[in-house]
Amino acid sequence: MVSGIHQRVAIMRKTISRYLAKIETGQQRKTNPSIMRVILSAEQVRIDFAYAAPWIYVRGGWIRISPNTYIKVQGQEKQYKLIEAKNIAIAPNQHHFESKQDWCVFSLIFEPIPIKDCRIDVIEEEKPTPNDFNYYGIHLTCVKENELLYSIEKG
Repeated sequence: MVSGIHQRVAIMRKTISRYLAKIETGQQRKTNPSIMRVILSAEQVRIDFAYAAPWIYVRGGWIRISPNTYIKVQGQEKQYKLIEAKNIAIAPNQHHFESKQDWCVFSLIFEPIPIKDCRIDVIEEEKPTPNDFNYYGIHLTCVKENELLYSIEKG
């Protein structure tokens, strides 16, 4: 028998309903930033974006997101608030690029929407300029449920 403190690692299966949405942007095909993925769950909506630094600026310019950004399911009045932004500055702060070749891959996390096939709008500004990240009529089709494994350390 070995004395001392033993740590055991247990793997526990926990089923979490997460749906990877198939994205169709329709007529509006905004390319910068482009939507890479939408993940729906009972806890949140996560939208992953990729943004290429604009070539028109010597060092690529900057990027940020408004703290008032929200999503809206078309046909509903409710606005689902932005609750977290990962890898992008929240205004008034800015992320400055170092060159025209830089990329920023970022995620916006919103309050959960009903998990069903629907069309959503992502609204950064109510009266947008061409530089705002507004997207309209994004068709989401739930296509996949994932089972996740969690590792729990016990002492």
